[in-house]
Amino acid sequence: MQTVDEQLETLHIYVVREEAPKPQLFPIVLSVLALLVLVALAVVVPYQQPVTRLTIRVQAVPLAIRTFTAQVRVIPSGIKAYPSTTAHGVLTITNGSIIGQSIPAGFTVQGIVTDNAVFVPPGNANGYGWAQVEAHTVAAGQVANLPPYTINSVIGSSVYIRNLSAFHGGRDSYSVTYATAQDRKTALVKTRERLSVNSTGLHYPCIESIKAAFLMWRCQFITYQLPAFLHVSAIQLIGKNLIIAVWFVAHPRPGWVK
Repeated sequence: MQTVDEQLETLHIYVVREEAPKPQLFPIVLSVLALLVLVALAVVVPYQQPVTRLTIRVQAVPLAIRTFTAQVRVIPSGIKAYPSTTAHGVLTITNGSIIGQSIPAGFTVQGIVTDNAVFVPPGNANGYGWAQVEAHTVAAGQVANLPPYTINSVIGSSVYIRNLSAFHGGRDSYSVTYATAQDRKTALVKTRERLSVNSTGLHYPCIESIKAAFLMWRCQFITYQLPAFLHVSAIQLIGKNLIIAVWFVAHPRPGWVK
């Protein structure tokens, strides 16, 4: 019988606590930001039910004809200026000389200018020679309207120039306002704008007429019939029909679940 010496081995076990890794902040911040973005999108862009859009044609139903009237107010902006004018009259020229006298056109005496040349015959045993000539004043305006005998001038010793009648036609300068074609056009545009506000609604193009200072529209209004669940987004009138763009929310159909 053999004897085996058993050898005992001693094991020493040491327990060492390992430190837990520190959490990183970046993934946490990123997760919070992603959550905030999702919440913001849910608030700003709420859920919308699917919308169905269609274009349909329906017949127009005529209503009563209505008349709209507005006064056309034209505001004149044109200005026309008229200058002052000179006065006109007749000069009487008397010649006591035995020699005839020729007075040229444009001859001026006491602010009066002759319009034409004139020959004054000489005097004789029967009396003075005389002639008349049309003339105008140098000055313009009301002051140029001279009463009779304002002109009383002697040329030399035998030629006398007088105005036996008044000079008239002198007028001061003035200006007047008037309505231009653009003024009338502007007035019509503004009047049509007022009528368009008053005649709101669905109608055919109105028939326009002008009487005196008034603009009149005769409008044929129309209507249409649609199911209550349809919402109108646009209408176009073509002849006796209406082309209507509508939209509605399609309700989900119930289904069977096995």
